[in-house]
Amino acid sequence: MMSLEKGSGLPIEMRDDYSLVFSGGLPQVKPAVREFSAMKNFLKDPGSQFARREVYYMYRDLAKSEHVEAIHAAGLEYDITIIPPGLIGDEYVKTIGHYHPYKPGTTIRYPEVYEVIYGKVFFLLQSASEDLERLIDVYVVAAERGDKVLVPPGFGHVSVNPGDDVLVMSNWQPLGNKGLYEPYEARNGAAYYITASKRLQKTGKTTPDFDFAANMNYQQVPPLRHVRARDLPQYELRSALPMYFTATRDLSTLDFLVNPEKYTDDLIPEKLFVPQN
Repeated sequence: MMSLEKGSGLPIEMRDDYSLVFSGGLPQVKPAVREFSAMKNFLKDPGSQFARREVYYMYRDLAKSEHVEAIHAAGLEYDITIIPPGLIGDEYVKTIGHYHPYKPGTTIRYPEVYEVIYGKVFFLLQSASEDLERLIDVYVVAAERGDKVLVPPGFGHVSVNPGDDVLVMSNWQPLGNKGLYEPYEARNGAAYYITASKRLQKTGKTTPDFDFAANMNYQQVPPLRHVRARDLPQYELRSALPMYFTATRDLSTLDFLVNPEKYTDDLIPEKLFVPQN
C-alpha cells in the first residue's frame, strides 16, 4: 500500500486496486465511481475502447470526526479523487468536466480549489458566456505534487492524468455543490483534448509528449493559454503544506469558496496563475 498522509495531511493509504484505507479517526467512505459507459459522450472519439470498467474514483465529504461539525458549519466539504493512468483512444484519461452553479442570490458561480497529493495533472479550465454557449477563455494548468489550483468563479474544468502513474487529488468545495455536466456532454468534452504523441529527438529516438487538439464541436475555440498556479498565502494555499491541515486550522481561510462575491477582484486568472515558461 502507498501512504498518502504526507500529501493529504490525513491518515490514508491506497491499495494496489486504488481503493483507500482510512485510519486515525477517519470514517470509512465508499467511493462514487465514474464508469467508462458513462463517459462516451465526453470523449474525442466516443467509439473508443478502454481497458477497465471503472475510470476514476471520488471519495466525497472526508473529514476527521473532530472536524466534521466545524467543516459543515462553514458550508464546506473535502473530497479526494483518484485517476489511474491510461489512454482512451489517443486521449489521456480524464474527468468528464463540469461548470459550477451560481451562488443563490448572486451572479457569481462557485469556485473550487484542488491540491495534487500524488502524480501530475493538467487542469483544463474554460470560461463561457452566461448561458454557457460561447467560450471566452481557456487555460491549461500544469500541476504536480503539492500544487494548489484554484478554479475561478465562472470556469468549468476537466482534470487530465497525462502520466503513467496514478493521480491523486483533493479538493475543497461548497458543501453539496452540484456540477453542471450537460454543457460538456453536449459538445463531447472540453474545449481541448489532451492526446498522446511522440517527439523525434536528434538521436533519432522518440519520446512521449502531448498534443492539445481543439474540440471543433464548439462554435469557436479560444487559443489555449499554458499557465502554472501561484501560491496563495492569503488563503493559506502553499505548496509545502497540505490544505486539509491549513484549512482545519482556520476554516475562515476558505471563506472565498462559500462567499465568492466578496472576492471578485482577487479570484481572477491574472492573480491566480503565471504564464508557463
